[in-house]
Amino acid sequence: MDDEDNKHIVFDTFMGSIIGCTISKIVLYPLDTIKINKQIYKQPIEKGNNEYKKNLLTYIQNKNKNTIFLYNFIKTYGFKDLYKGFTFSSLTTIPATCLYFCCFEYLKLKKLQYNNVFQEKGIINDKSNKNDDLNFISYFSLAFLSEAISCIIFVPIDVIKERLQAQKYLQLKEHKTTSKLIKEYIYKQGLSRLYRGYISTCLSYGMFCGSFFFFQSIGHKIMNQLDIESSHYNNLKLNLACSFISGFISSPLDIIRIRFQLQEKDKTFFYYKNFMDGLKKLCREDNRRIYNLFKGNFYRCCLLSLSMTINVSVIEMYKKYMISKKSQ
Repeated sequence: MDDEDNKHIVFDTFMGSIIGCTISKIVLYPLDTIKINKQIYKQPIEKGNNEYKKNLLTYIQNKNKNTIFLYNFIKTYGFKDLYKGFTFSSLTTIPATCLYFCCFEYLKLKKLQYNNVFQEKGIINDKSNKNDDLNFISYFSLAFLSEAISCIIFVPIDVIKERLQAQKYLQLKEHKTTSKLIKEYIYKQGLSRLYRGYISTCLSYGMFCGSFFFFQSIGHKIMNQLDIESSHYNNLKLNLACSFISGFISSPLDIIRIRFQLQEKDKTFFYYKNFMDGLKKLCREDNRRIYNLFKGNFYRCCLLSLSMTINVSVIEMYKKYMISKKSQ
């Protein structure tokens, strides 16, 4: 495969990702809002709080109400707040996501090219890296590097978006316009405030995407061995399963990342010095220990599995469409 073919593949990836990202952003943005608020959620009824524990029945009733998070959020803040920050997020996140997929595709093609060249010259004898096969470390490295590039644009967007989505729930100062929030951040805390959690974002999404593409490659190999047709429907099911598993694996990294980006000293009930400090404090919260690392995991896995499935499936469909169009 020459450089000209690589350019066409990357361009097709770009066009497909624009379509896929636009669809997923419009459909799944409310789920993203719920996911973020669930991950920063803290049980309002705590042990030893006699004010709330007047009797056991009241305590159980309140606790059960709080478990229906989606219902309570809509009831308290309305449907409108499910799309808080949507315009800013859409206009900025879609290009950033497209950049990620293009970077990953380009780096993957280059990696495979180098592997083939080295094998032909006899420098390496690792047959597992031939053709479209890469190991988990390679996928994670490519995903992390792609995230590091795309996060230059993505992290400031994510910091602003999450603040707008969670400001009511955290009872922070409400900003009606994105521009005022950006000005306040830069004026009071400097440009570095917009890049808070850069490394943890790269790790979180790098782990998710690296795991996804690794599991996807294994899934395709299994499908070939079992003579399962590589149809759009079968690929859709494969992408859905791979993204859900990857979302579950990377969940603990994501909760700490979001809280670290949102925290404000003496204003939010959480405040972490670094990742390890966040890990310790999160496990101690509400005495729920390891369970807290997967707080909001259902919403997150649903969001990531659906968005990644839509994005990757649309990209694959667009590539196949362009290949069939050229062959005619």
